[in-house]
Amino acid sequence: MTYWVKVVFVDNQELLVKDAIRHTISEDMEVLEVDTAREVTIIPMKQIKYISCDATVFAKKSAPPAPR
Repeated sequence: MTYWVKVVFVDNQELLVKDAIRHTISEDMEVLEVDTAREVTIIPMKQIKYISCDATVFAKKSAPPAPR
């Protein structure tokens, strides 16, 4: 599944990735990584004002039946 990720930088420039397959923040909270099928973009968190993404990324998949 691909989705969009929008990054707004502290200088108000914007980066819109329309075909992201994954976005993650590093364990040390230093960088944001946005992956597509063609490239990986790594952005220092200090340069980011905010991040937004397609809400369908967080949609719940159907849960397995409850045990009896």
